[in-house]
Amino acid sequence: MTPAIRMTKRGLLVAAIAWMFTGVAIADTDFETIAHEIPPGYEPTPAYDEQGLWSEMEDFELAINKSAVLMRTGDLVDYTHMVVCRVAGPYCGDLRIYVVRNPNFNATMSPNGMMQVWTGLIVRASSTDEIAAVIGHEIAHYTRLHSLDQLRAMRNDMNAGAFFDYALGLTTGIFLPIGHLTAMASALAFSRSQETEADLLGAKLMAEADYDPHASYVVWQKMLEEDDAAAARDNKPIGFLSTHRPSEQRAALLQQVVTDNFGPSSISQFADQALLDVLNNNYMMLMEDQLDTNRYGRTLELLERHASIGVDMGLVNYFFGETYRQRGADGDRALAIAAYNASIASGNPPAEAYKNLGYLLLKEKDLVEARGAFARYLEIAPNASDRAMIEFYLEDLP
Repeated sequence: MTPAIRMTKRGLLVAAIAWMFTGVAIADTDFETIAHEIPPGYEPTPAYDEQGLWSEMEDFELAINKSAVLMRTGDLVDYTHMVVCRVAGPYCGDLRIYVVRNPNFNATMSPNGMMQVWTGLIVRASSTDEIAAVIGHEIAHYTRLHSLDQLRAMRNDMNAGAFFDYALGLTTGIFLPIGHLTAMASALAFSRSQETEADLLGAKLMAEADYDPHASYVVWQKMLEEDDAAAARDNKPIGFLSTHRPSEQRAALLQQVVTDNFGPSSISQFADQALLDVLNNNYMMLMEDQLDTNRYGRTLELLERHASIGVDMGLVNYFFGETYRQRGADGDRALAIAAYNASIASGNPPAEAYKNLGYLLLKEKDLVEARGAFARYLEIAPNASDRAMIEFYLEDLP
């Protein structure tokens, strides 16, 4: 059942504090009255520039439909569509939902109803409620016409060619030089008032869809913690935080408003089964994409979170091993060997755990154990594409 919306005197204090920290008053009446600016089935005004912007976004959408990074089928796509439509409610029919294979934490909403959800959002979530929080926030930007305002501002500052390249890069995360990303993020950053409106309306949309609105601030807190913990080692921001960077004060204020209006949190430490199924079924792809970023500190932070929420430890430990092996710092070889062995001990290791353990054991001159690991790999994966190479190693091992 959707939590009842109630107002308290405590919310007035929250409003005052919010004004001091952000310049935007989060008043109780704001939360009660915050609503969509457009109805379901909305069409752009013909005599306004909005129609032209919609047309240009349709060109971007055609490009995305041809992209190799677009995921078209599978349980991850079905799950994402389910969450989006549940939060969007009557607006679901207006949205075209694209799941983009990109390891960064991001979701975007274009003014013509084109929504992109990056796989980096799914892999970083600790619950379906957290995914719903980001989706609700983006839908609020859409129905409050924030996306249109930002796109219009960016369009006015660029020529047509640059605008197309930037928007395409934003929606897919590819096709752009890395140096353009900072400028693009700056061009599309939402204002404080727009973020406040999206925070409030997004939380209401979550509650109406029977998701826990407390996840609306928990997800920001977790992303800030990950960003801070990994920044010193990786020095690379999470994509979504570039355009939606929440201050600690803003997250705290949202927590207070949600608590005042929906009561205390009952968020579980462990992920719900729907999210766990999607993560476990797609973990190899999701984490291989994450490893390809070479952000080893951030990857380790993510793996520790996965271990805490109930992801299959055979998979988690395998990627601990992969992270240490690829990073190659002092002591990492021993850590990788231990992680591969832990994956194998779980009873559900990827076949690659045996193969990569074999490689490291060869380097350690532990030839007997290396032979055993390689042989077991071929038993589990008899049709492996690298079978001939592994057999070559086995011929020379005792």
